[in-house]
Amino acid sequence: AKDSDNCQSTTQQVVPDKTVVFDEPKTRVRIQNGGDSVFRQVWFELKQEPRRTEEETRRILSNAIYTTDVGTDLLLENKYCRVWDFYLEPDGGDPTKPHHHVLDYVFVYVAKGRLLGYTHDGKPGLFDSVNEDGDVTWFEIEDGAEKDPNRAHGGKNGYPDIPMREYLVELK
Repeated sequence: AKDSDNCQSTTQQVVPDKTVVFDEPKTRVRIQNGGDSVFRQVWFELKQEPRRTEEETRRILSNAIYTTDVGTDLLLENKYCRVWDFYLEPDGGDPTKPHHHVLDYVFVYVAKGRLLGYTHDGKPGLFDSVNEDGDVTWFEIEDGAEKDPNRAHGGKNGYPDIPMREYLVELK
């Protein structure tokens, strides 16, 4: 269906849990909870073209010292971003397996959480990030970060009795 205020189309779809939907520019999206349970949606609007080409992004990702898998499950990747689910069981995580942040990113906690950061070589105390449900944090990553081991870290859930969950969006 066409819409009159400069939108190309309107979309309507059922979105299961942990599903990422990407709508092209000028698409009008209507969100409605069709059920009886609570439905939460995290929404990002990207207002500009990607900073890097796909080729530049692939080069940066492939040149990283450590893995660039910065979450548990990659839910979506396109020319604009990579969207990750990041989940750790209570007291879970392996601080001896670092991941490398090489793209600007934002994370959204969808439950209370505490992430303990370890240096790329496994030393504790890099950070102790305590967050509440709904907290959002932005990180800007400098050019050349893929060659800097200090942009990599391991992590562990700092709570022994509750899981940790956040969604992380990396911008290309």
